Amino acid sequence: MEIKFSHNYPKLHGQKSAELIAVRTCNRADMPEDFIEYDTRYVDSSSSGFFPLPDGAYMVLVFLGDSGIPFTTVRRFTDEKYRYYKSNLGVMFDIAIKPESQP
Repeated sequence: MEIKFSHNYPKLHGQKSAELIAVRTCNRADMPEDFIEYDTRYVDSSSSGFFPLPDGAYMVLVFLGDSGIPFTTVRRFTDEKYRYYKSNLGVMFDIAIKPESQP
């Protein structure tokens, strides 16, 4: 199994794999701003910022990384994705970070 990230997120702490330990549903409007800042902040070698989260329904996936450091990731909610992640609770996922594009 693999969980993909579009950027290098500090919350990952360089971990290479993680166990999915919880799946929760929520709406963007119900997420505290502190949580959104924590979850969406990225730092790549040439840029940094916050991944945008438009209004809508989401899942919050909670992982326990291979260094024992927990982290979350917010993903768009669909019934299919929800069933997929719920059926993979307790499974180890490899963490894949999209390579930075070269100029």
